[in-house]
Amino acid sequence: MTNQITEMIEEIAAFQKELEQMPKSKEAKPVDRTAFTLLLSGISTCRKMPGIEGHMGYDVLYHCPTEEAAAKGREFLQQMYEIRDRESLEAALLREFSDCEQYEQFRTFWVGAPMFALEELRPEGREWFLASKEMAACFAPLVGERGLYAWDINEKIGLCRKAAAFGVITEEAFWEITDPYVRMAQVFYHSWEEYALSCLCGAVYFMRREEEGLNDFLKLNIRLVRQLFEEGMAWQKNGWYHPEAREWAALFDMSQKCLVTKKALEEERVGYMYRQEPETDFADSGWRFLTGDETEEYVNQPGNIVLCSFSDICNIAPCVRAYFYADYGRQYIRTKEGWEEIA
Repeated sequence: MTNQITEMIEEIAAFQKELEQMPKSKEAKPVDRTAFTLLLSGISTCRKMPGIEGHMGYDVLYHCPTEEAAAKGREFLQQMYEIRDRESLEAALLREFSDCEQYEQFRTFWVGAPMFALEELRPEGREWFLASKEMAACFAPLVGERGLYAWDINEKIGLCRKAAAFGVITEEAFWEITDPYVRMAQVFYHSWEEYALSCLCGAVYFMRREEEGLNDFLKLNIRLVRQLFEEGMAWQKNGWYHPEAREWAALFDMSQKCLVTKKALEEERVGYMYRQEPETDFADSGWRFLTGDETEEYVNQPGNIVLCSFSDICNIAPCVRAYFYADYGRQYIRTKEGWEEIA
């Protein structure tokens, strides 16, 4: 890894300590889902954009006050992202901001359960994949299983806000498109500090091809994050969103099923998992999940075993997602350091 990347990782690590030492507001107000959605675009919203004067705010969905301003914004979105309507917006979101998925691919290799063999890639693709994996590994000590989701969430919601502001999509479409990102944020993060750190790591990874401006881009985003945490600012005065009922996110192919103990589901805790040859009477992935402290008598009671989607388990324990492609017969126990394979 280049000295430049190493120095930026150190700069992010130093900023993490700064975040930890920042005084926490005792009066941070609870937020509803609407405000939370808009707050997730915090960094993106701070950037200047043609057609938008000032700041869009976080209380309500912003709309341009004049058609002239909206036209400027639509022209920018079309030139920059080829966005003209909802369909082209959704295509742009997928095309431009999917680095979080790449990080998940790398994690499957790091845990010894690769989702594909490197030999399947063409030489040029393999070289790019290995270089990107090496760079992403530098962020792992900082973000772990939380990965780079925050950056993609921030950018996607921010771009959707601009599309709504310019009249490219309706308000209804905005809430529909952003709903999965809001759910995902709740799975992987539990505070604005965690979210901010992931955003910064994601920003560097996102701009990795622009070596000349990479350090400046990081400094810009650190400055924006610092502003968001200043006294009375968005991420300082508003708390993290805590819904009354869990909001499940689609984190994996919903057709993939697994078996889990009721205890693990009720306590939302997984401490032991293994994969066996799948059953043939349902779309079985072969994965079995337990808390790890169930008695043998409990496990042998059929009523204590539940069929659910692998995605649901990922909601409870996001760290299991990287292990999906592990071979049959492998088993793991949860420790303070992570998952440890049992021989």
